[in-house]
Amino acid sequence: MAAPDTYISLERDITASSPEAEPVIAGLMAYNTARLPPSHNRFMLVIGDPETGAPAAGMTLIGWGDTAYCFWGVWSLPDAVDHPGAVGVLLGLAEQELARRNMVRMEFYIRAHDDTAPYRAYGFTVRQQVDGHVNGRPFTVMEKPVIYPDSPPSAEGLSVALHAPPSRQLGRDAWAVTDRRRRLMLAQPLTLVAALVRDRATHAVLGGALCYATQGDYMVDMVWLDDRLRGTGVGFDMLARALDEGRAMGCTRAGVETMDCQAPKFYPKHGFQRFAYVASPVPGMGMNFYEMRL
Repeated sequence: MAAPDTYISLERDITASSPEAEPVIAGLMAYNTARLPPSHNRFMLVIGDPETGAPAAGMTLIGWGDTAYCFWGVWSLPDAVDHPGAVGVLLGLAEQELARRNMVRMEFYIRAHDDTAPYRAYGFTVRQQVDGHVNGRPFTVMEKPVIYPDSPPSAEGLSVALHAPPSRQLGRDAWAVTDRRRRLMLAQPLTLVAALVRDRATHAVLGGALCYATQGDYMVDMVWLDDRLRGTGVGFDMLARALDEGRAMGCTRAGVETMDCQAPKFYPKHGFQRFAYVASPVPGMGMNFYEMRL
């Protein structure tokens, strides 16, 4: 099949929950699913407003072997739930559900825009820390054995829902909260930049590099390209346009993380150098951390 005729557009304020970002995130998730071993026990646990049911905090857990992985930690805002220790309640409910499913271990990836304190308070320990992820803040891998709680956590005053699998709309809600949380926790203005590959005839999004700039750092957050365009040079041009925009904005450092199954050989072609690696027992899920001077 011939590759479609495309063009690359630079667009601002494209959040992870926006319609323009949806094809990029959905394509990336499908790409990962096709290249990682089959998973099991995938579900999203959500707590929210007891009257409206509107989600205020949640997490997605995916099982490989006897371990449940959470790649984005708990998505919530500190003031989103009028309930003391809401994150701890959510972690307790998740552990209860994982024990019921005979899982024995939890591993959470806590990114620079998150806070490790609630996880430490709940009994998580640090498996590995990658310093200098964003704005000098670390990327932290935390773990905890699954133990069925002696007394289930109280969710009084909250609605609780388990979704297996989560709906597309719930995924959008989760990304919307994550976007808001990232802006708040980094405590710096964020400028969102997207280099989108669009079909010249239909303007449909066929690829994208979703990035954000904060305090001199330019983070390449999510990257995906339609299979028909791989190997054509479009992906290289897409990322080059995104990086040029970071330079034009005055950023001095670019960063990206990519799994072994994704594109660890792609980023060095642009000048990125690997500065850290988080190994994983799941084939293809080791995480490579790259950075470059702009």
